[in-house]
Formats: sequence, structure tokens, C-alpha cells
Amino acid sequence: MATWIIGGILLLAVVGIVIKMVLDHRAGKSTCSCGGDCSKCRGCR
Repeated sequence: MATWIIGGILLLAVVGIVIKMVLDHRAGKSTCSCGGDCSKCRGCR
């Protein structure tokens, strides 16, 4: 039973993170460390 509870908590955490990333992307927020100036770094998209 504990396995199901822990699995559910982990699943909720992952879903929350994905939703946050999607909402940030739609709002135009960047997850880049270059401050959004992607001409200065290669890791941004």
C-alpha cells in the first residue's frame, strides 16, 4: 500500500512540474540561463 501512496505522490509532483513548464512556456518565460538572449548561448530553445 505504501508503494501506491509514494507512487501517487511522485506522479503528482511530475505532473505539477510539467504543467508549470507548459504555463511558463506559454507566458513567454525562458528557462535559459542566458537571460533569454539565445544568441549568446546554445542551450536555449
